[in-house]
Amino acid sequence: MKKVLAIISILATFVFISCESTKQESDLDGQDSTATYENADKKGSSSGTSSYSSKSQYKKLLQDVKITVLSFPKETVKGKAFSTPYKIQATNEQGAALPSLKITAEYPVSRNGESFNYAKAELETDQNGIAEFNAPAPDLAANANVLFYPQTPSSDPDLVRMATSAAVEAQWKSRSNLGSHTGILVSIVDYRQNGNINVGNGAQPSAQALTSNLWRSKLMGAQNADFRHSVDADDPVRIRQDALKQLNGNTLFKFVVYGRVKYASPITQDADGYFTVNLNGDLGALNISSGDVLLKCAKSVSVKEKSEWKAISTAQQEMAKLFCEELIYALYN
Repeated sequence: MKKVLAIISILATFVFISCESTKQESDLDGQDSTATYENADKKGSSSGTSSYSSKSQYKKLLQDVKITVLSFPKETVKGKAFSTPYKIQATNEQGAALPSLKITAEYPVSRNGESFNYAKAELETDQNGIAEFNAPAPDLAANANVLFYPQTPSSDPDLVRMATSAAVEAQWKSRSNLGSHTGILVSIVDYRQNGNINVGNGAQPSAQALTSNLWRSKLMGAQNADFRHSVDADDPVRIRQDALKQLNGNTLFKFVVYGRVKYASPITQDADGYFTVNLNGDLGALNISSGDVLLKCAKSVSVKEKSEWKAISTAQQEMAKLFCEELIYALYN
């Protein structure tokens, strides 16, 4: 997701206009920003942000303003403040600093399945075009981004789209704060090449692999569970009911992690004897108490090995690693 916008003062009347580059490292084409502001003043009032001239002027400014992320903090843990601020700089095409430019920072505050909800903070650049964002302590575990763009003059949808299409992003990572013995039920369904659910002894290799990865991530309360039919239907209501029935009043378990791992294509063997396995996986997580779905995502892996069995096993292990990475940035108290 990318966004951007800029705010500029024109003569005695403050007019906010936004601009930015879609890539921090790439140069932008456009006019000198001072000349652009002067042209905007001559063409008429910029307060009517829905007018064609205002949008046209705004688009021109977007071509000239460049926001660069100079530094960003290392990851933290949910509830613990970042150790350093985010630091950005705004310049024009020629590299000259843009002082007193109002910048919006958007940062994640909650998660809804596959997407995040964002809050905003307003910044202003100093004489060197630099601004810092001291982010609040995260209220969630997340592997997301902070977005920086010049402040929009209004909430006009066209202007917002212009800005967001050029947003500059910086990493926002806050790990899970779960205690090491927090109860997590893990039910991952594996499928055969023919599309049928894998049943029988050793029928849940992906669940076992994910549980092992969670243990290695110090989430020792993870435990395998078999909710295959509800997971196959991708029905979180049924999955929660299965979990409540199995737990029978046990409140030590807080989450259910569920998913499906299927063959994306038939296993192939090349002329050199190597087998290729392609898997698709989807992962979900829900809060047992509330039933809220905390995470939904999809992953894919491709593995090539000399042994067919090794290729299958390695692909399942790689999928489990990807699943685990998502979970340690999604589950939290």
